[in-house]
Amino acid sequence: MSRNEFRFVVDGVDLTPDQQTLIAGEIQKAGLAALRTANAKLVNPLTLGHGNIKLRPEWYGLWVLDGVLAQDLGQKINDIGFWIQR
Repeated sequence: MSRNEFRFVVDGVDLTPDQQTLIAGEIQKAGLAALRTANAKLVNPLTLGHGNIKLRPEWYGLWVLDGVLAQDLGQKINDIGFWIQR
């Protein structure tokens, strides 16, 4: 299994927490669009992330997991009740 990490860094610009959250959301959308544009072959993707830096700063952003790891983690999330049937 490989890992690819892409970062977007803004240095020297003071941003409010609201601006940081807005930018994080836009970057998340752009990352998912880039996967579609690149025609990435995802088998069973699980997307995790948030824009709330107060929640867990080290998780700030978006993770797209695929394969066995996504299946296992998705099942654990379902088991603790975060899954909502639509």
